[in-house]
Amino acid sequence: MAISLWQELLQKFQEGLENSIEKISERDIDTIPGAKERLIEKLEQIKRYLPRNDGEYIIKIIDDSIQKSFFPRINNISEAFIKILDARTPEQDYIIQELINGFISSEGKVIASSKGGPILDNLVEAFKKRRDFKIVDFQYYAMFGNPNKPRKYVINRLKKIVEFLGLESDCYVKTDVGTGEDKEITYFSFPKEINQILEGRYIETLETGETYVTDKFDKMVFIAFFLAKVSVERKTLDKFKINGICAIFALIMIISFMPKLQIDEKNPINRDPHFDAQSMSVIPKSWMNSDILSELLPPLIQVMAFRLGGNDWLDKIELTEKKIKLHLQAQFLLKDVNKWVLGNMCRVEIPIFIEISAILNEITVGMERERN
Repeated sequence: MAISLWQELLQKFQEGLENSIEKISERDIDTIPGAKERLIEKLEQIKRYLPRNDGEYIIKIIDDSIQKSFFPRINNISEAFIKILDARTPEQDYIIQELINGFISSEGKVIASSKGGPILDNLVEAFKKRRDFKIVDFQYYAMFGNPNKPRKYVINRLKKIVEFLGLESDCYVKTDVGTGEDKEITYFSFPKEINQILEGRYIETLETGETYVTDKFDKMVFIAFFLAKVSVERKTLDKFKINGICAIFALIMIISFMPKLQIDEKNPINRDPHFDAQSMSVIPKSWMNSDILSELLPPLIQVMAFRLGGNDWLDKIELTEKKIKLHLQAQFLLKDVNKWVLGNMCRVEIPIFIEISAILNEITVGMERERN
């Protein structure tokens, strides 16, 4: 009897888990007592229970946690935008910011940094100067010199970021009072329906009747709009964005799989000023070793792609050796899990990790009870 494509992907994921367990068993470099045994136990449980019932628990994790917070399956961009904004927490904002870097594309690099500082910070500053959530091109150019003679890199990066984020533009011809010459001016703004949401959330009125944009309007608003846009347009995304999205979401799942270790109170980690036992859990260096991740990440990326975008997305996933190395670099994009304490990484217990860990715990406890 032929197995379905979904079942084949689940099988590959189980094989990846088996290979990881084998490699972990062969290693003996952990300095934390019991760390190796605890991870093997956890991966054994995941291998045993997660693919059960046609992968219903994997589907639950992807749908109820990851998609709900970052990539809602909604065709209306306003609804998607509101869902992503409502999922925001100060800690989770770091994850969403780093998601942008996961969209491996030349335009994506423009967002992170450039001459004159991070461009998203520049956009926030420019938008706050008006109360209608619009910016004018020459107003933006004035932040970097003479607006009448903007430098080429300033023009190009504004154009790229507007295209990348999906902002709208309108051109007008205006006569310059000083020279009498006609001048073309371009306004950039969010779509009308998004503007209405922004006005309701980020505009406040003083007693004098004057309105202003609050400090709550930050670069995360742009990133939330970007995520809403790509989630709505998931059927037409290019392969670069698809590979980046799936790699980051798969990594979030893997980090959530990592068990919480009980660290001896005398362990030096507890004395490190950068470690907070209440909000962090230790991930021994060997757990995130590239040999381990190279077994887990590729099949999970495929599972994620199929669940988020079906065959269309799965066909665009590239798993050449070179591409796998690129996927493995995704772990360094997530600053929250890249806090090094005495040679080990520390996972910050943000909501998305807690949710997935809770689902896994519910599954394993219930299944273990059934076995006994």
